[in-house]
Amino acid sequence: MQNRPSDNPKDAAIRAALRDAAVLAGIVADEFQATYQGPERSEYLRVLAAYVADLGGALENAQAGVTAAFADRRIAIRFGAGGAPR
Repeated sequence: MQNRPSDNPKDAAIRAALRDAAVLAGIVADEFQATYQGPERSEYLRVLAAYVADLGGALENAQAGVTAAFADRRIAIRFGAGGAPR
């Protein structure tokens, strides 16, 4: 056992979702650039949805992409260079 983060892609997705959920809850802009760019995007979104729900919000999937909803605020989540989430 070493004192460093796991290189497992799922673990990286979980760490990114935790960081991003905290930022999303406090954001006032209408768009957010996700920090996770790895291959486990569905895992990232699953964990992010759980964290966002714990903070009183919800992730919404629409044709235009994923949105974090907090009360009357909607924040579009973008991946990569402004590309739509998969």
